[in-house]
Amino acid sequence: MKKALVIIIKLLFAALLTAYLFLHISYMCRNYRRLMGFYDMKPDTVDVVFVGTSVTFSSFMPMEAWNAYGMAAYNYCTNVQFESSMKYSIREVFKTQAPELLMIDVTPFMYEHYAGNDTWSDKDRNLFIKYNIDSMKYSKNRADMLKEINDDINGDIKSFFYYYFDLLRYHAAHNSSLAQYNNEVKDINYGYGYLEKNGGEKVMISKLIKDDGTKTPLTGKENMYLIDLINEAKLYDCEVVFYCGPILFSKREPFQKKNYIKDVVEGSGLRFWDFTTYEEEYGFDRANDYWNENHFDSLGAEKSTAVIAKEIKNNFDIPDRRGDPRYRSYESDYKKWTDEKSKYNAIDNSIR
Repeated sequence: MKKALVIIIKLLFAALLTAYLFLHISYMCRNYRRLMGFYDMKPDTVDVVFVGTSVTFSSFMPMEAWNAYGMAAYNYCTNVQFESSMKYSIREVFKTQAPELLMIDVTPFMYEHYAGNDTWSDKDRNLFIKYNIDSMKYSKNRADMLKEINDDINGDIKSFFYYYFDLLRYHAAHNSSLAQYNNEVKDINYGYGYLEKNGGEKVMISKLIKDDGTKTPLTGKENMYLIDLINEAKLYDCEVVFYCGPILFSKREPFQKKNYIKDVVEGSGLRFWDFTTYEEEYGFDRANDYWNENHFDSLGAEKSTAVIAKEIKNNFDIPDRRGDPRYRSYESDYKKWTDEKSKYNAIDNSIR
């Protein structure tokens, strides 16, 4: 009996060790790393969290908000963030942080970011699913998010496990990095994502149109995702703002959806901020500040950050953390950030 117990304990230990190594080797092999910097942050050291997509992370520089106001902010964002994924992002944030303000960008709803979008090719869909699930740590929350994504594409249990376990996808093509062993990698940009000016589509000024206030309802599925997100945001002891950044429009549908979302959000009792009217006030240059009509290069991102950070400062009592020992990393990272931003600015200033 004693010998059998020893064998069982050894087998259990071997199974646990194998599972541990499997998970962490999976982290090492991940090719999409955008969220890993968030896991590197010390618990309870982020006061303002932005949740959204590439539109979000290209338009807000947390380190510039730190320099201006001592605001401790982070962009918890992925490329092509799905509408259905955003509530899970919020849950992930609150595992380690207790932000005083959640800034929720509505652009995923304006541009139909959901896994079952039948206008996407299978290649694009797989890439976008990767953006949403990779670099988030293994957890029940990640599994719940993937189940909703998998259901949206009418996937089965086989597709669920294929997406969930990274090594099943990356075993033949990966770029292993020991630095990713714990899924925690330092990001001195604090979630900001630089987009080089000439990397996007040129803003066709002649094709831009004004928001005329008209509204277009979301589809039934998308409306359900929005209501779920609103209800999720209300669960936490923090301020919540749904917003649309200072982007441009060449098509009517996005701003019509934005106006509909505004009504739904405000009807629920939450705030909605619309920065699409701030272009002239803050001197945005359509020829030089945009990566495309709804993303910014570094020059535009500085201006967009000034707009949004000022509005936050004017409406909420977000602490100035400069000089606080718990936030010393912000101080040291800002010095490194200025070098990074100078490189971004130099590139974008040379492309005029």
